[in-house]
Amino acid sequence: MITIYKKEATVYMVAENKLDAKDYENLIPVLIEHITAYQEVSWYIEMHNFEGWTANAYWKGIELNLPNETHLKRVALVGSVIWQEQFTEALLPFSEAHIKFYKPEEKDDAKEWIKKNSKK
Repeated sequence: MITIYKKEATVYMVAENKLDAKDYENLIPVLIEHITAYQEVSWYIEMHNFEGWTANAYWKGIELNLPNETHLKRVALVGSVIWQEQFTEALLPFSEAHIKFYKPEEKDDAKEWIKKNSKK
């Protein structure tokens, strides 16, 4: 399950439990809207009790095809070290973005890092 918040050029997402294809169907339009509307977009992702992805959702994540994806400049991931490698694979379409990982106790630092992009 994901919860999505938007503030200016930043998309904030909280992922809980196991993500499925419906989660990506909800997320993709939000990302497309922001990447189209803003020259520089940041994406903050926080994971709580994260159990991974269903197989269908995992492939949807890898196959994201977003217009103007070069507008995505920063991605901050807050979560368990166990999931960092897998989530990095899911974010491969955004390889031009600067992706940074944070431990749960560092989430305030992650939010500050994301805010730096939106002040440019």
